[in-house]
Amino acid sequence: MTHITQIAAALALAAFAAGTQAATVFSNDYGNVPMSSPGAVTASFGAGAGAGSVSFHLDGFASLDGDNFYIDVFSLSVNGATVFSGTWDLGGGGADEIFQAPAGYSLVKNGTSSLDITVPVALAGGANSVSFAYDSPTIWNGSGRAGPQGLGDEGWGLGQVTVTAAAVPEPASVLLLLAGLGLVGGLARRRA
Repeated sequence: MTHITQIAAALALAAFAAGTQAATVFSNDYGNVPMSSPGAVTASFGAGAGAGSVSFHLDGFASLDGDNFYIDVFSLSVNGATVFSGTWDLGGGGADEIFQAPAGYSLVKNGTSSLDITVPVALAGGANSVSFAYDSPTIWNGSGRAGPQGLGDEGWGLGQVTVTAAAVPEPASVLLLLAGLGLVGGLARRRA
């Protein structure tokens, strides 16, 4: 390929990449309202099949424990299958632990009482559901634990939740890519 042909091809691919965008298929701010453990919030939405992500803000209230004598286990499920789980000291003094997480997840702990988490997920074509849940088991990894403590002692809450589907090229971007590739082909033919 000549230098001009390489530049034209690079511009066509750049225009195509710039025209792709992730589509938000669900968005809701749950307002960080304290809920007790065990407890869950489930949301349903439609999407195309393929890769996506779930981003959410999680708050702890009072003495929400990580892993200690009191353990509070968070889990994120997509279409009934748990894809992410862990426990964090969000006021209760326990250890932070991730029990299950896919490659590419991100977690940012904001001080001692909140988290921002993004988890890559596989979305089904059509109806989908996501569930955010906390549990306070009385047995964990074979040892006795204190169990649920109630809102008088601890709670959890969801803030902004956003589910996005993988980047999809916009029709204008596809046309730009095809035009650019046609230009590259024309230049290559002309040089031959």
